[in-house]
Amino acid sequence: MEIRQLHYFLMLSNELHFTEAAYKLGISQPTLSQQIKVLEDELGVPLFDRLGKKIVKTEAGQLLEQYALQVVQQLENAKKSIEDLSNLKTGHLRVAVLPSDLDYRMTSVLIDFHKEFPNIKVQVIPSIDILNKVLENEVDIGVGLAIQPDSRLNRIPFHSETYSLYVHKEHELAKKNIIIPEELENLPLVMYPKGFSGRDLIDTWCENQDISIDTLMETGSVTSLFQLVKAGIGATIQPSQLIESFQSLGIRAISIKHSPTRNLEMFYRNDKYLTESAKAFMKRMKTFFN
Repeated sequence: MEIRQLHYFLMLSNELHFTEAAYKLGISQPTLSQQIKVLEDELGVPLFDRLGKKIVKTEAGQLLEQYALQVVQQLENAKKSIEDLSNLKTGHLRVAVLPSDLDYRMTSVLIDFHKEFPNIKVQVIPSIDILNKVLENEVDIGVGLAIQPDSRLNRIPFHSETYSLYVHKEHELAKKNIIIPEELENLPLVMYPKGFSGRDLIDTWCENQDISIDTLMETGSVTSLFQLVKAGIGATIQPSQLIESFQSLGIRAISIKHSPTRNLEMFYRNDKYLTESAKAFMKRMKTFFN
């Protein structure tokens, strides 16, 4: 059994289609079929049931998939640990973050990180499905709202913060230092669309406070939301520390009594080798946000 064959097997397990799997592997369909047949002959059991043009994994195929994923992951861990040992400071770091203010606020972290690791290719991938991206090994680290305990993951809390109401400096509420939740009702708001973590957190908080809010406009960009506030179109509810970045727009942050709070954490698969550069990135995140 060769590593190459396991890679072929895993791709077919994922695609469940010989032509598609062969295309993604960059080999011919007959070559893929032959290698899967060699693997099945060696193991003495079929790994896939052929049902016309469709295939499904057999029980043996499902079992092999579990172990093959571990083998491939351990091989990748070995490669990365040897790269670290050689201290070449090269490689690839993939980070999934909330597609809102977090990716915007991480710019300073990325600049400092690049100064120490100029040869590391960094990909910051906005996503509302961070957990699955980490579990499916599409990224190395996830950065977002705290998740439920999971035996497959290492979790590192790094920041907690409250939310404030942001208004234009000429807004009728601008001179207030604090408002109560009920004052948010019927207030024209510009917010993230439903499905964004920040918006879902606010909606849940509103339910707990027994209030409802009206959105006049919705956009997935924190920059555009604050531009809309600057234009006087509406107010927005965002993490309190964002005022440091947008105060120059003539915007005020007003504290909210019993404010919504969010807890942020980084997480990664506990069977994954964490490179020195990845550790350095997480250390910078903790330092920056605190």
